[in-house]
Amino acid sequence: MKQLTGSYLSIGAGENQIPLIRAAKARGLKVISVDTNPQAPGLVESDIKILESTHEYRKILHSMSKVPLPFTLLGVGSRSYGKAVYTVSYLAEKLKLRGNPRDTVNLFLDKERFKNSVQKYGIPVPLSLQSNLQTKAKEKKIEITFPLIAKPKEGSGKKGILVLESEAEFKKFSRLKTSESFLLEPFIPGEEVTVLGFVIARRFYLISLTDKITTGKPNFIEVAHVAPSKHIAMAGELKMICQAIVTATKLKTGPFVAEFKITKNKECLLIESAPEVGGEFLADVLIPEHYGYQYFNDLLSVTIGEKTRPGFLKKPKDGVTKSALVFTLPSERQKKMGEPTTLLANVGETVFFQKQLVPTGALLDKLEGNHKRTQVFGITTKLDTNTEDWLESIFTRINS
Repeated sequence: MKQLTGSYLSIGAGENQIPLIRAAKARGLKVISVDTNPQAPGLVESDIKILESTHEYRKILHSMSKVPLPFTLLGVGSRSYGKAVYTVSYLAEKLKLRGNPRDTVNLFLDKERFKNSVQKYGIPVPLSLQSNLQTKAKEKKIEITFPLIAKPKEGSGKKGILVLESEAEFKKFSRLKTSESFLLEPFIPGEEVTVLGFVIARRFYLISLTDKITTGKPNFIEVAHVAPSKHIAMAGELKMICQAIVTATKLKTGPFVAEFKITKNKECLLIESAPEVGGEFLADVLIPEHYGYQYFNDLLSVTIGEKTRPGFLKKPKDGVTKSALVFTLPSERQKKMGEPTTLLANVGETVFFQKQLVPTGALLDKLEGNHKRTQVFGITTKLDTNTEDWLESIFTRINS
């Protein structure tokens, strides 16, 4: 890798941010990291530390005015989500660096505005039912198809999702003041996929396509991600939709993640997307292990303006046929996190990653959505096996 002279601003210094910090350090850049936690592990590997919330973009800018920069600031980036992504766009604008417009990032943060915007460009999304339902509730002749999915207009990690199974549940929900902060959509059966990519000079580059397995109703907690996707034939159409999203929202540069539902009629419905790296250990664990691709090297190049043309990942490394990240969930009666379990590999398999997500002894009853997951394992196989059967075997071994 060509060594560089300059500095890089990392918004966040938590464990998830370390791959980006290390990618910058490996190129010879001095790293300035921002985090409100003085014990954040990424601060140890950084050259300059700013102890501030990643959401306080104005305070960070003020702190940057006091930082003695021996080298030119080349870029700013973050592995985080939501408001931290807005901070990146704000600082990129003020410091004359590459980034997305603030109005664009705000659009992604408001799910209702985002959905209305992309629909105008013909991007397929689930039907929005909130306004229609309020009318239909008065018109007894028109039937509402249940179940309905109520999603918070703001938020992430599957927190706060409600499933309304009947008209009685809908009427009870609609009387709540908080109902106005939800989007209502019909439940659409189908299989889910996750798209990772980059936006470079307003052009979308598809990196990977993986399958996502959830618990289904009512919580839709993500319990597995598998590479490669069985819907690889849909990659071209998904890439076109993602480019349309980029055009509709005026994205300019940076990471991009999107989730789609593939219906039985092979229609690709956009569930959500964001100008973020995305979580779920895809970019930093699954993709490098399955394809040998170092995502954060390209992320650094994109955010500092280096010329790079990332390609769609198709060929796995070392004869691996499938790789998966699998998550464990507590039983309904389990109140506290116990000692972590183990996953034993079968013939042809390799367990390459394991991590405890909830500390031993922690209370579990108040955790919501994906935050209820207790452990994650990464496993590969070199055998030609059916994905559903393979995952069933893995979960059986974990729970035995």
